[in-house]
Amino acid sequence: MRQLFQSSTPFTISAQGRSVVRSALEVTGFGGPVEALGVRINVEHTYTGDLVVVLENPVGDRVLLLSNRGGSGDDLAFTTFLDNATVPVGSGSAPFDGTYRPEGRLAAFNGGIANGTWQLLIADTADQDGGTLLGWELEVEAAGPAPEPAPPASNSLIAVRFGGGLTPSQREAFSVAAAQWSTVITSRLPAVRLNDGRIVDGIEITASATRIDGPSGILGQAGPEFLRPGTLIPATGVMQFDTGDIAQLEQDDGLVDVIVHEMGHVLGIGTLWAANGLIRGSGSANPVFTGTQASAAFGTLIGEGPTPVPIANTGGPGTREGHWRESVLGNELMTGFLNNGPNPLSALTVASLEDIGYEVNQAAAEAFALPTRLELAMMGVWAEPASQTCCTLGGINRLEPTVLPDTAIVS
Repeated sequence: MRQLFQSSTPFTISAQGRSVVRSALEVTGFGGPVEALGVRINVEHTYTGDLVVVLENPVGDRVLLLSNRGGSGDDLAFTTFLDNATVPVGSGSAPFDGTYRPEGRLAAFNGGIANGTWQLLIADTADQDGGTLLGWELEVEAAGPAPEPAPPASNSLIAVRFGGGLTPSQREAFSVAAAQWSTVITSRLPAVRLNDGRIVDGIEITASATRIDGPSGILGQAGPEFLRPGTLIPATGVMQFDTGDIAQLEQDDGLVDVIVHEMGHVLGIGTLWAANGLIRGSGSANPVFTGTQASAAFGTLIGEGPTPVPIANTGGPGTREGHWRESVLGNELMTGFLNNGPNPLSALTVASLEDIGYEVNQAAAEAFALPTRLELAMMGVWAEPASQTCCTLGGINRLEPTVLPDTAIVS
């Protein structure tokens, strides 16, 4: 689907000293990442050789359109930039009234978020000459339009709000994951009023896809955003996935497992263990989760009495001490790596939710047994480098959750 977005708001480019003008366009209505772009600008200026023109996407990535071209010539008169244009902009001359290949490649935006605020930046790099940005257009090609998600059922614990970058089938995977966790957790949570006035009576998750580090790296990042006072049970959370990985995961039938995993972090698995005082030996070679219910479940797995659960003792922030230990629990859903084949949500993970304050349905747990050493080796657990793709729930730019005030509880 292709849409044209336009701005006709004029912006003055000062003739006094160096200056930068920014003009924003709000792009909406797409259900997937950028597939192609075109840009047209209309600028009056008495010395185009002073100008540098840049396009910026909603996450801050930039492509250079024009840099100090045209010398003392006037204007950029409805200048169009397309990657497949025959003439490079460096070979053009003012007023550039045609179609040119930009200095950079607009294809650099492909695969990134389409929906959001795009900005055109015009820098005047010299004194004396000035002008006006009269308007500009952005033509975006991406999948869409995205259907509105169905409202959650009245007995659903989790409601998902969608940001940009996700296709309809990927949104459906979020619905499947939310339904699974809503079966595991039976709590009736107190309603809270958020800072923006909205009332949340379950857990509201904002989900999106964007570029993190490209394919075969960090799958995603997730965590709670606002917590209920007293219990620290989340009210809202954020889930963000790498666009470089999400399409491949869907093709490999691994997407639902990853979304269920990351949704577990929003619920507090790994992200709220320390806040609830449930980690012993933090920073040591053998950190463990000490929750009573999970310890009993782990004891059952190893054929002994209640035993603290080994948690991740390797990896960077967001992996270490935020997951079950891969070398012990292998393909259990909440270890730090996605394994080929099934990744069961076990009774151990369900029990850990009870330890952080939820009421749970143990019957919703999936069958799981501790893997043997041979099975762990076949999963690639000790491979160097690791053969699985990792989750770093601490993520990039993820803020620590905020505890809402007592007055946020809605009577």
